[in-house]
Amino acid sequence: MAELRRRLLLGGLAWLAGVPALAGASPRLSARHAYVGNLDDTLLALDADVAVPIASVSKLITAWVVLSAELPLAEKIRVTEADAVFSRHTASNLPVGSTWRREELIQWLLVASDNRAAAALARSYPGGWAEFQYAMRALLTQMQLFSFDFGDSSGLSAFNKASARDLGVLLVVLSQLPQFRELARRPAVGGRMNVNRFAHDRSVSLLAGKTGFTAAAGYCLAMAEEFDGQVFALVVLNARDREARAQDMNALRRFTQQTLQAGSGAASRR
Repeated sequence: MAELRRRLLLGGLAWLAGVPALAGASPRLSARHAYVGNLDDTLLALDADVAVPIASVSKLITAWVVLSAELPLAEKIRVTEADAVFSRHTASNLPVGSTWRREELIQWLLVASDNRAAAALARSYPGGWAEFQYAMRALLTQMQLFSFDFGDSSGLSAFNKASARDLGVLLVVLSQLPQFRELARRPAVGGRMNVNRFAHDRSVSLLAGKTGFTAAAGYCLAMAEEFDGQVFALVVLNARDREARAQDMNALRRFTQQTLQAGSGAASRR
């Protein structure tokens, strides 16, 4: 991770100033914001530089903060009533009073999108929620991803915002980490299915990803996928509904494949 961060800080983010999109017909999407790209190319950017609510996509950063702090993953954490309150008493498979290893809470967080797991991970961080929120902001600021802001660790807060482009950069980075690769593709945790339908599609070379939904954010999905040996981030924010979100993502996947194939064909004719 240190090398990836060094590359970004030493100039890998120069493309954020606006790399021209490669030629190709842009797909029609229900999403208001979308992005396809990596650290070298931007293939598509639809209103991709405005910070908007990202709902449970925030949980990617929550997991990253915990892993970056190198906290003991085997440490046992007891779920408290405060965690239920902080997660607004949303449905959870983690009863108040139950005890879980930190690594298990990360699994519930990323696979089942459990809001109570997000609350417990933030509360048990050294210094509690205040220090956790500072760490979230500091980590993204260090990477010069300035559109991010956070009101909680789950994404229930409308203050949890980012641009589609910054999310794309983050996904490319997270796709290099084995923990995110493994959990992105895990089909279930504790009998609960992975909330990302693309985790169950073996034709998708999924490397990292997270769904999200709130009334403020609409339906969101951010993924990193490998195409012909290259990693690309694909981001859909504020799609119309759950099915439209999946259709938008499939449209971005087809667009990426077709654009890369067209580029390869053009190169072979030179």
